Amino acid sequence: MNAKLGGIPWAVDNLPFMDKPTMICGLDVFHATSLGKKSVLALSCSMNNSATTYWSTSVVQDDVGQEGSNNLCNGMANAVDAFKRANGDYPKQIIFYRDGVGEGQIEGICKAEIAQIKQALSIKGLSDSCKMMYLNTSKRVNTRLFAGDPGRFQNPAPGTVVDSGITDKDVYEFYLVSVAARQGMSTPTRYTVIYDDIQASPHLIESLTYKLCFTYYNVSGAIKEPSVIRYAHRLAALVGERGGRGHEPPTVHPGFEQKDPSLYFI
Repeated sequence: MNAKLGGIPWAVDNLPFMDKPTMICGLDVFHATSLGKKSVLALSCSMNNSATTYWSTSVVQDDVGQEGSNNLCNGMANAVDAFKRANGDYPKQIIFYRDGVGEGQIEGICKAEIAQIKQALSIKGLSDSCKMMYLNTSKRVNTRLFAGDPGRFQNPAPGTVVDSGITDKDVYEFYLVSVAARQGMSTPTRYTVIYDDIQASPHLIESLTYKLCFTYYNVSGAIKEPSVIRYAHRLAALVGERGGRGHEPPTVHPGFEQKDPSLYFI
């Protein structure tokens, strides 16, 4: 209830990148193709330097099963305006986590969304003053990581990062194990940096990503992906699941975007 009303139940200290005004964003799309309903896109963006308060918006997509967004430019323009209302200035850095895009869709979806984000920054006059990093997040991977000695394998400890050896040599990507498996084998999450003009040390984005896994307020520990992605997923699912077959998803009241940031949908 505290988080729903805009409170901060807990936070993680010393988040990287926060020496400058930084907005962390998460984007996810909910599909209900079996019901023939249009997909719902949700965007969540942090509003403070501890990444614990979030402004969020949702959009009903144009078609059933549509993963790519045609409305991201407008959403990001509203997000940076909300950031300015909360902090008195526009963000200097944007770190954008995208969930649910397969490797074969990166060119058609991720590159188009990066162009829309740049367009939003250009509209607000931030093309030169605001830098961006865009990461694609994939939880459905076949890669498995092991710790221990041969013959006595065990799951790697939470916080384990692998960014060489098994990663794609043509792009920067890393695997992160953020959760301890209580039963069976733990699976890492893969993060691929599609665009980056921040040009910070890889250690910083790896550390930030892990720390953000601890700030999802429906779970007292860590989750498999940064909380900003899970918040976007929760909002998209909340809207997309409303109504049954033949009923289009509703539109969230615009007043939620104008008032103080809150996680009303968790």
